[in-house]
Amino acid sequence: MRRLGVALVFALAVWAVIVVRLVFIQVVHGPRLAGYAERQQVVTVELAPDRGVIFDRNLIPLTDNLDVHSVCAHPREVDSPRAAARSLARVLGGDSRSYRELLSKNTGFVWLERQVSPARAHAVAALGIKGVELLPETKRVYPHGERACHVIGYTDIDGRGISGVEQQMDEWLRGTPATVEYHLDCVQQRSPAPSGSRIAPEDGESVVLTIDAVLQEICEVELERAIREQEAKGGTVIVQDPWTGEILAMANWPGFDCNRFSRYADECWRNRAVTDQFEPGSTFKVVTACAAIETGAADEKSVYYTSQGKRKFGSFTIRDVKPHGWLTFRKALTKSSNIGFAQIGGAVGKIPLYSYARDFGFGCLTAINLPGEVRGTLRPPADWSRRSVHTIAIGQEIAVTALQLAGAYSAVANGGYLMEPHIVKAVLSDDGRVLEESQPCVVREVVRPEVAAVVRDMMKDIPVDGTGRKAAVAEFAVAGKTGTAQKVVPGIRGYAPGKHVSSFAGFAPADDPGVVILVVVDEPKGRGLGGEVAAPVFRRIVERVVRSSGHELILGRRNARPAEELTTCSLEPEGLGLAGRLMDEADAQQVAGYEAADYDAAGYALAAGALGARRSGSDCLIVPASFAGTDADEIGEATIDMPDLVGMSLRRARRTAAGLGLVLSFDGTGLVRSQSPRCGSAVMAGDRIRVECR
Repeated sequence: MRRLGVALVFALAVWAVIVVRLVFIQVVHGPRLAGYAERQQVVTVELAPDRGVIFDRNLIPLTDNLDVHSVCAHPREVDSPRAAARSLARVLGGDSRSYRELLSKNTGFVWLERQVSPARAHAVAALGIKGVELLPETKRVYPHGERACHVIGYTDIDGRGISGVEQQMDEWLRGTPATVEYHLDCVQQRSPAPSGSRIAPEDGESVVLTIDAVLQEICEVELERAIREQEAKGGTVIVQDPWTGEILAMANWPGFDCNRFSRYADECWRNRAVTDQFEPGSTFKVVTACAAIETGAADEKSVYYTSQGKRKFGSFTIRDVKPHGWLTFRKALTKSSNIGFAQIGGAVGKIPLYSYARDFGFGCLTAINLPGEVRGTLRPPADWSRRSVHTIAIGQEIAVTALQLAGAYSAVANGGYLMEPHIVKAVLSDDGRVLEESQPCVVREVVRPEVAAVVRDMMKDIPVDGTGRKAAVAEFAVAGKTGTAQKVVPGIRGYAPGKHVSSFAGFAPADDPGVVILVVVDEPKGRGLGGEVAAPVFRRIVERVVRSSGHELILGRRNARPAEELTTCSLEPEGLGLAGRLMDEADAQQVAGYEAADYDAAGYALAAGALGARRSGSDCLIVPASFAGTDADEIGEATIDMPDLVGMSLRRARRTAAGLGLVLSFDGTGLVRSQSPRCGSAVMAGDRIRVECR
């Protein structure tokens, strides 16, 4: 009886241990073990949906999707990995050892070859190898090869965008992939997954670009022709609609075939229009001219002595290509006189020249829908040397991107408005509905319309009697500016001998611009003058478009102009508006070396609004958006007595002027020793006053 009791206790103890163990397995470790089982029993394969198509502005498809098959395997089902690998290598052309390694893995699924040709897919199917099968996929193809390659970009083998618009618009284009699941039983036989385990794919949306495929081809052909003739290193052409900001063409050389991008060197993939920065040279003189007229530093009656083609400015010398003697302001631009514009830059001054350069978009991102964009280089005036105001005025000591330069010329062409550039026009659903559409967007007013008109008129002389004669066309007048900049090469102090960047930026027709065209050629042979190298490319592009059935690209683009008056103007960190020509607080700190808190931002806003209203000749105040709630009665046109600033610190003088809505400019640092206008003079909010400090 005692033995029976011991046996019973022992049996109960064993059962208790088993129960406890089962509880631990089922309850405590259950979720983890279930996960292990699922990973062993369930095979999940993700199949990409049809990627959305990229169209040009006229709905010409620039991409397509090709139905293909990929070879995959379920290694646990393969009877003889060695024999299967030899057979697959014979028909696919791969390495049998790599196939054997894949087929020997202890896993439920592996890819053997992706996106094979129809002939190879048929040969694999004919082998009839157990555990090896074909899965349908789509392959991204580019029917036009190299056309607009830097804009369109390319995808990886899984259909993910990794360059260009393919990358930037990937969320719209890629759609929702299909998920296919298989269950494996104890003998590794596959069976269909339970209902609901297959997710139907959703194809991607289509993207419509602002690019015109015909114009894009013309630009690429003419750019490549020029580069081969000039034995140049590379180049860029941008065509922009100045009224809407749309990019009609963006060509770069060297290029690549999007279908075989991996066969090209890395430098061929680079979209130079947004990733490369260069000194603009004389093309920047248009910006200096706008700043000079807007600030009153020069007008068409101004005259400059350019000596015999060489003149010293302090400790450095500036030269012209040839001597010009006395030149008017107009002739200085027409002949592209460095000496003349160095004088003009000095008259404009450091802070206004910097402010206008920022207004035109230099040193700022444009936020275009393309990857890799750089800001360029525009140092704050506090970092300028004594020569900087003269050299920046002629396009040195500043680096820009081609897109920024095209946008600046578009602002001159359309009457003074910097437009946000667009490369994507719309996103379309499968049934053609517009899901998202880009609209023309004014970033800021850069110069008054009358100032832009004067500069446009001056630029008309350049293709007629100036450095851009080879840009002229017979059908109508064009306007533009040549540029020849010495090139800075890393590792070399100063400029690299014999290396130049040649450019021509202009618009056509000159009297009512339809397009802005920028041509940049990197390192042409010889002197590399912009008028000799880049201007002919501009002419040939205009002639080919105008003399073809696509002439409306130039003559019919003026359908959406910026508003003639702006009621608000955003004072953004990226750039400054016409209103007041004032630095934002961070820049003001860099310029003057003072704390940002020393500036009365509200006072600057009042000055900006009053000055903008007086310049526009209307009762509408152009006020920074962040101060749009300011009472207009505070900004009225009533005169005030000029305060006495003499003896004040510059810091205090700035605060006093800002509080009255006055725009203060200064020479020197320290205490104010003189001022203009004098104390007691009648002034109005928005007036510019000047002080000298020691």
